[in-house]
Amino acid sequence: MKINVIILLAATLVSGICHAECGQGAEVANGFLDDYIKYNADVYNQKTQETDLQWIKRNEKLTDNFKKAYKNLVEQAQKQDPELGLGFDPIFDAQDYPDQGFNIVNCEQQSNLVTLAGKNKEWENFKVVLKVINTKKGWRVDGAGVINISKNKQASR
Repeated sequence: MKINVIILLAATLVSGICHAECGQGAEVANGFLDDYIKYNADVYNQKTQETDLQWIKRNEKLTDNFKKAYKNLVEQAQKQDPELGLGFDPIFDAQDYPDQGFNIVNCEQQSNLVTLAGKNKEWENFKVVLKVINTKKGWRVDGAGVINISKNKQASR
């Protein structure tokens, strides 16, 4: 019985250490998705005329690599299907997402991948994987959803 308690305690501590070591990057990833949800709400409520590409371009939480990959993906999709484009949001890798935001559920320090899950009960199984990197300007998001995230690391759908 004592061994089970020790193993459980060790697993809890290791999990906490992981989140602490990549905490800043994970917080930037979570903050980025919160900002993106707010931007989408502003578009829906007609509080902004800014396009996705304009919002992405001016976002300081994103790397230039992310911005370029996002732009290329969207432009290619529009060329292939001018009416529909991608047909889904590449950042969420879905058509819909949790309006209430996300919680950090996993952080892989070695790969800088952060997994976020929907906050409320009906969205708790909805996950998004983001990649963060520490740049000269601080932590930045370098991948999210299908952007710069390898297929085998993307959240399952």
